[in-house]
Amino acid sequence: MRTWRRGDGLTEAIRVAPGERGAAPTIDAALRSAGAGQTVLVSPGVYREDLLIDREVRLVAELGRGTVWLVAAAPVRLTASATLSGLVLTGVDPGEAVLAVAAGEAGIEGCEFRDGRVEVTASGAPALRDCRFVGGRLAGLYALGDSAVTLEDCVVGGVDGIGVVAGGSARVTMRNTWITSVSGSGVRARGGARVEIVQGGLSGAGRHGVLAEESSVLTAIDAAIDGSAADGVMVSGSARVELSACRIANAGGAGAVATGNAELTLARTAVDRAATTGVVARGDAQVRVSGGSVRRSGGNGIFATDRSAAALDDTAVGDSAYSCVHVGGSARVTAGQVWFGPSPEHGLHLTGAGTAELTGGRVHDCALAAVSLEEQATVTLTDLVIDGNRNGVMHSSDRPITLTGCVVGGSERAGVQVGENATIAMTGCRIERTGTAGIVFEQFSGGSVENCAVHGTGGSGIVIWTGATPEVKDSSVTAAAKNALFVGVGGGGSYTGCVFTGSAFPAVHVAADATPRLTRCRIRDTEVDVALDEAAKPVFADIKLTDVAKSLLPAEGVAAVAGGAGAVPSAAGRSDGEDPPGEADLPELLAELNALVGLSRVKQDVEAQVKLMQTVRRRQDAGLAAPPLSRHLVFAGNPGTGKTTVARLYGKLLAALGMLERGHLIEADRTAMVGEYVGHTGPRTQAIFRRALGGVLFIDEAYSLVPPGNPQDFGQEAIATLVKLMEDHRDNVVVIVAGYPLEMSRFVASNPGLASRFSRTLTFEDYGPAELTSIVEAQCHNHEYQLAEDAEAALHAFFATLDHGHGFGNGRAARQVFQRMTEHQAQRVADLENPSTEDLLRLTVSDLPSGDAAA
Repeated sequence: MRTWRRGDGLTEAIRVAPGERGAAPTIDAALRSAGAGQTVLVSPGVYREDLLIDREVRLVAELGRGTVWLVAAAPVRLTASATLSGLVLTGVDPGEAVLAVAAGEAGIEGCEFRDGRVEVTASGAPALRDCRFVGGRLAGLYALGDSAVTLEDCVVGGVDGIGVVAGGSARVTMRNTWITSVSGSGVRARGGARVEIVQGGLSGAGRHGVLAEESSVLTAIDAAIDGSAADGVMVSGSARVELSACRIANAGGAGAVATGNAELTLARTAVDRAATTGVVARGDAQVRVSGGSVRRSGGNGIFATDRSAAALDDTAVGDSAYSCVHVGGSARVTAGQVWFGPSPEHGLHLTGAGTAELTGGRVHDCALAAVSLEEQATVTLTDLVIDGNRNGVMHSSDRPITLTGCVVGGSERAGVQVGENATIAMTGCRIERTGTAGIVFEQFSGGSVENCAVHGTGGSGIVIWTGATPEVKDSSVTAAAKNALFVGVGGGGSYTGCVFTGSAFPAVHVAADATPRLTRCRIRDTEVDVALDEAAKPVFADIKLTDVAKSLLPAEGVAAVAGGAGAVPSAAGRSDGEDPPGEADLPELLAELNALVGLSRVKQDVEAQVKLMQTVRRRQDAGLAAPPLSRHLVFAGNPGTGKTTVARLYGKLLAALGMLERGHLIEADRTAMVGEYVGHTGPRTQAIFRRALGGVLFIDEAYSLVPPGNPQDFGQEAIATLVKLMEDHRDNVVVIVAGYPLEMSRFVASNPGLASRFSRTLTFEDYGPAELTSIVEAQCHNHEYQLAEDAEAALHAFFATLDHGHGFGNGRAARQVFQRMTEHQAQRVADLENPSTEDLLRLTVSDLPSGDAAA
């Protein structure tokens, strides 16, 4: 016997050293003579013994890790809460166990297990720390029965089989543990087992990274699953897998698959570079993906089929070889605040009887369509931004679809295309900057378009083909490069309360045998109002014409004419048919300016301009020379800060001062001014400018006329034309260019003619929480709602949390918040049996949206 000192005092230790006097000759002999709590120190060497450790002892390599090797045909059996430290356990058959734990809460530290597995059964509950598992076959660690195993700072590698297997009702916890280079799956959970992975991860698995089967449960936090030969995660049966803040990368199959009745949750998890699909849902599986991304998949980003359901929230899916999200069978996808794209196919593709609901978010840069439907699929899109795709929405399903509050912009071809016999319902949407048409109704299609706006299309705004009969209400088409409304042979439909403005071709084209009915519509700022085929059969009723140079409408359909349409237009006539403002209107206009929320600096600048103009006018009236004066302005600021509203008021103020004839506002952007071929841009810019004479030409996102790195862009021709026209008509037009501050500085500096004409910049600062709250309060007043006192304070706090970075929506964001609050209130009140008038009026704290709703 010898004394062995440890940190908590002196303990008698038994030393194992074959051939040494006073030491035990074998480990087995030392264990049989050791009492509870004693330490057995083993001198360096190779020991070929079959060991049973059935008492609470400490078995320690005397000179540290790797100096004591236990080689035995049978596993070391552990049935007590013993401690093993620094040992190397190696077997003679890699397919058998080298350590078998059947009971006790053993502590195993700094050990290595070679050419065999660790097997934990029954009630064994070992904790393994800083251990290595190398060279076993079938599995590195096998946990069964009611066992509970903890691995901390361990490495499992070089296993010809599965890294860690948990079955029965076993519980396995892995902390900062790595499983690498195994021929089977990294981790397999089956039966009713529970597996928890915290940090660490799995790499180079020969099959799946994680395999969960039957009714097992696996959770992983801050872990990596990399380079699996098959799927990164496979969940089947009724198993549940939840990954949080994890990364699944470089899977040889799919990134993650859920099938059967399985449940898969990916929270703040990135799926990257799967060889096939990023995330797959099959059978009756339930998949939830939130706050993460699915990128660079070899197939679809997300694929849902059979009867599965996938819920996506605050998730980005893009750069996949096929469509970002594919929904087939009778699968269902719900998504909120998602980002799809880019894609060489579709952003969202639905076939079979698949359904999808998308609320908020963006779909961009898709080579076919942002959203495409076929067969019996259906979709509901709400507050979705669709931009920069070849096509916006392509609807060829025989089920109706719904679009509410969506923005479709920058499509190379059509914004929304309703296929043959298809039906659509569009409310409060905006279609802008499309290459061919805004909305196309193919043969025998239909549906409704209400309170929508189509702007700046490269072709016609709304196109109706044979047998199509949509109902279009209270909608507008502006700045179409061709017709505002084109009704082809045999087309029809009704158009009520619509406004068609500034089309390059006749505002309305009606082909042979077409039967559209237009009621209470207005046609404005165009050369010709209608083009009618001899065999056309339209009905026009109560149509108002404003600034139409030539009218071909049947006389019985015209309700009023202003500023054109066969009569000599009044130089002072406004585009809305009213008289221009006069000097008596100046106080009212200034009061309207001061009533705008925020913008104190802008208001001061505009009022200073007004005073300057008043002085100039008085000098002119006195016969004195006018001072050098530039009325053209740069409006620099983020979207939603009131630039268009102030521009409109500025025009009215100048008209009231007699500095402009009409003071009306004409809005334009790159798509309205820049053509598609040589010689096309100049005439388009001239046409827009002519409509602005006597008023204000407001060019939004003006910097897009000079894209960086492309000196041959046609936008340069638009600028040259604009500069000349501004010089030729310096006293009869005001040009305001608007956009983000940095980009506008680059724009003005791009051309000496611009720099000399735009010498004054008005900076529109972002709205603060108090101003955004005021906008919501104004919306409440306008729409007959009441904001509870505690809701007002909570709303102010909500706006204080929003990210006001580049592109923040400002007023638009506030209006979106108001809309969300009314929607939430409607859901809340609907659950009341007998709601009172006060219930219907009041918006409360509970109606506020979540923190990212208006981002």
